[in-house]
Amino acid sequence: MTTEREILDLLAARYTAVRQGTIADRWVRAEHVQSRLGHNMKRVADFIAADKYPGIPYGTALAFHGHEVKVSRSDWLTELRDPEKAEAFRPYMHHWWLVVSDVSIVKPGELPDGWGLIARSGERLRVKVQAPRLTPLPMPTDLIVSLMSSAARTAHREPLRRDAPLAYVGSWDGRCGWCGELAPCPAHQPRALALSATA
Repeated sequence: MTTEREILDLLAARYTAVRQGTIADRWVRAEHVQSRLGHNMKRVADFIAADKYPGIPYGTALAFHGHEVKVSRSDWLTELRDPEKAEAFRPYMHHWWLVVSDVSIVKPGELPDGWGLIARSGERLRVKVQAPRLTPLPMPTDLIVSLMSSAARTAHREPLRRDAPLAYVGSWDGRCGWCGELAPCPAHQPRALALSATA
């Protein structure tokens, strides 16, 4: 059975795009974003990706993509019974996605208006229903700070889950796609470093 962790790893792969010749990643990723700070009752968004590419005219393509992950039919039905959970985040997102481990989790007619649908297909995620671009409300300051905190935590934990992508900046020498050090980078590419040590 697919776990939430596996889906989050697939989302991280989906939202990683290092521009050729640079170490500039198009995306900022944040897992388990809380709706507010402190110990008060709060909601959690499973995954938010921020698109840093500004577009033309400048700023028109910047976007927040919010994701709710479901790995079972019962999990999805619980979500449908509690629409307030998504509403803690969706009004502030440009796109809102339901991400499922199997497309059969969502029956016809169940996907709420304005939601997109992404489903696992082998070792990738594929869009089944495109999420429309919405006009979000200004994000509250506490949610901005919570999102920044989650993005920092996610970045620190990423090397535990996967190696940074290779980047080639000004030479044929591979570089770490997260910090620019020569590859394999001990901080961000530990698996590749371990393989090179045994080669």
